[in-house]
Amino acid sequence: MLVSDKSKTLVSVLIPVYNSEKFIRETVDSVLGQTLADFEILLLDDGSADKSSEIIKSYTDIRVKYVSCTHDFIKTLNHGIDIAKGKYIALLDHDDLMLPHRLKVQYEYMEDNPNIVVCGGYMYSFGMYSRLMKAPLTHLDIIKTMIIHCPMMNPTGFIRRDVLIEHNLRYSYGYSFAADYKLWSDIAQIGEIANIPEVFTLYRTYPEQTSIKYLAESEEAAGRIRLEMVEYFISLVKEDSKYYPVLMNRFLPALDELGEEGFFSSNTLFPFMHELISGLLERGDIVFK
Repeated sequence: MLVSDKSKTLVSVLIPVYNSEKFIRETVDSVLGQTLADFEILLLDDGSADKSSEIIKSYTDIRVKYVSCTHDFIKTLNHGIDIAKGKYIALLDHDDLMLPHRLKVQYEYMEDNPNIVVCGGYMYSFGMYSRLMKAPLTHLDIIKTMIIHCPMMNPTGFIRRDVLIEHNLRYSYGYSFAADYKLWSDIAQIGEIANIPEVFTLYRTYPEQTSIKYLAESEEAAGRIRLEMVEYFISLVKEDSKYYPVLMNRFLPALDELGEEGFFSSNTLFPFMHELISGLLERGDIVFK
């Protein structure tokens, strides 16, 4: 097992917990089975009313740390970032499972690639349905995909904590259960992101899971994030590009007017903007600052 000889913890595993007595032991055990041993598990209890706290407190492994929080999901997540001692933060949901190699592979990848601020990977779902869940790999493909959907699978996220601290990046209120999507989009604008083409997490699917229960709210928030990403890319178009005056003086005003008249659905608008921005990138008309 890979163990650090430094006093600082290598990885803080953040797991927000809410009424997870059915799953939390299996989740914690999957982390304790990692081939990298230098980590802490911050189990952030977001005001559970079941036996989740009792189960967590029954562990004697000093790496398992119970953190009581008030029922405020965003505040709970940000508190986890603030108290984490690890060089890196690994994310996991309370009902999912880590495969044994995950932390070791992601840690070594980040150490070998200091330009990358976040890495993720693939998942495999189980429960209601089973399938391999892939994601784009390179930073450019990831950031372009953010115009259409979230290309980072949160339960595989592995972040340099010092980047979050240095840029004061945290989960944002007002984005419902798409707050993770918002964080990824914020990070992508200040550093490089990558996905590793390996399965790191087993993703549990069941009728009561949060992503299903709050799908409508999440989709509304996701639409606003996609618009923010479109605005970000448009802001990077070079002023000396021959397309700049066309975009600013004709295209965007017309798009706003048509949007107000309800001409576009999100299923039409965002794929179209993805193609437009991809074309501008290929022609060198967008330059990252």
